[in-house]
Amino acid sequence: MEGSTDIYDRFNLYIFPEKFILEPRDRDGGLASESYLEIDRDSDRLSLLRASDNPISLSYGEVRTIHGIVGIIKLVSGYALITIKQAVLIGTLNGHEVWLIKETEILPYKRTTLHLTEKQKWYNRNFTDMVNLVLSTGGFYFSRSFDLSHSLQWLVDNTTPMFKQLPMMGRADERFVWNRYLSAPISAIPDLYRYALPIIHGFFSSNRCVIGENVFQLFLISRRSVYRAGTRFYMRGVSSEGHSANFVETEQIVQFDRNGDARSRYLTAFIQTRGSIPLFWSQRPNLRWQPEPTLKPADDQLSAYVRHMSTQRAIYGGKHVIVNLVNQRGREKRLGSELERVALQASLPFVRHNPFDFHRECHAMDWARISILRDQLRDEITQFGFFASSVAHPERARQQLGFFRTNCMDSLDRTNVVQAMIAKESLKDQLTFLGILSGALTVDDFPDLSSLFKNVWADNGDECSRQYAGTGALKADYTRLGKRTYGGAWNDGVNAVTRYFRNNFADGYRQDAIDLFLGNFRVDPDNLPPTFETTVLSFDYHGGAIIGAIFAAAMTILCVLVAENLTATIFWLIIFIALMLFIFINGEEFVNQPKLKVD
Repeated sequence: MEGSTDIYDRFNLYIFPEKFILEPRDRDGGLASESYLEIDRDSDRLSLLRASDNPISLSYGEVRTIHGIVGIIKLVSGYALITIKQAVLIGTLNGHEVWLIKETEILPYKRTTLHLTEKQKWYNRNFTDMVNLVLSTGGFYFSRSFDLSHSLQWLVDNTTPMFKQLPMMGRADERFVWNRYLSAPISAIPDLYRYALPIIHGFFSSNRCVIGENVFQLFLISRRSVYRAGTRFYMRGVSSEGHSANFVETEQIVQFDRNGDARSRYLTAFIQTRGSIPLFWSQRPNLRWQPEPTLKPADDQLSAYVRHMSTQRAIYGGKHVIVNLVNQRGREKRLGSELERVALQASLPFVRHNPFDFHRECHAMDWARISILRDQLRDEITQFGFFASSVAHPERARQQLGFFRTNCMDSLDRTNVVQAMIAKESLKDQLTFLGILSGALTVDDFPDLSSLFKNVWADNGDECSRQYAGTGALKADYTRLGKRTYGGAWNDGVNAVTRYFRNNFADGYRQDAIDLFLGNFRVDPDNLPPTFETTVLSFDYHGGAIIGAIFAAAMTILCVLVAENLTATIFWLIIFIALMLFIFINGEEFVNQPKLKVD
């Protein structure tokens, strides 16, 4: 492969009745290539054409500037092109720009839906809305010249001259590229490699920091896995391949130019992971505030655990510490005990299990007691170290030798608090290594740095939580302020109630949307899912129970306010209570469930 493998800076998108044309442009608006991509809207064919042989006619059609291509998806009406309409530059990592997608657009190949039946039109609208729902979640990032999907340590260890010649999409980590399926029609044509833009989903933050005369950049990158991706209650545990639900790799990077000289640049990085408890378990929503977790047969658990941890070892190397934050009493106890039992039975030499009952240790908002866990992990934080490399001499890199994998039930709120604590300890070590801190100084000795660090990690927690649970993180006040507050407790209550309604009445649809986006479900216009049309108020006993409960509640209120008839009031109240009991007893049948793909 000759020439640059960087993705083109932007494109002129020409929209004609019979075709789309994507003409590469540089950042100044000039032509970036002698060729352009033509998409035939009738035959669906993609072609790379030379402009000199096939000049673009500007006599008709519409032209727009776009930042890139998310991909191509098949809907009921046919294929559709997904473009990046608006993106903002949010940071520059080692000279490479990182962008956040702000707005996308879906452009169907077909100019009309007149060829569809009314039922097909309904499905087509819903599938289109699903794709837009996923993209509207936010947290989608790309770089045209840097592999955002891999950690710095991985890149230094594995980048060879031959590797650098691979297309950006071809060398990206498949775990973290959210548009690999959508980009497949483009990636399948070798000459279009500069059109296929890898996009990650998660969090990215870049901040300039100053300590004395030292200026450095602090980055935080979270990469959400495409495997077992989904929503809070519909994706738990691990798959048979060892992939964990809600798996996120988070990398904290310091970029330091000694004496302000980029030629003497040093990069340090520290990786942590989070993910659902690595066992076969589920926790389906059923209208209860906290559904009871369900473990699958115990005989399967050992293989699930070993496969997951062995995969982590193969990817990251080194030693792994599982920081397990679930309660050691109540409904969480069974899961925590099972993980401890399986970890002991497996006795993997590269894994240590570190249980810490977060809620018991930090009860009554006494969160300073998290220092107990810090003291338990401090020696290993030092032993594991961090990646460090001079840009001028990457072959002399220092390696991170071990990794912390943190989980609670959701691997969101408690997990983010603990990951921030571990990251702060590592940041002290990183800055000391770089000569920015000295002696016994810590991050908290510098108020501006301490405040920035807390806010970055709180933002990371909020973003990871929104993507999985539908709201910002709980306990974010501790991460952001370093203490528990009553205002934070109130916000937690609001978020908890919001989660309840989203998880029970919206997440089935959102799970379907994610499965469609990632290609776990693929649209077949001739074989549309029959159950997709069902609604909460359906014409069966489910809909009857809900309508009956609403009617009984209304009649109860009317009897109290208008008729003042005690007998009638008691009658309708009993009917209401009976119907509500029926609904809650059969709660799993009344929640919004995924309909496209059965896990």
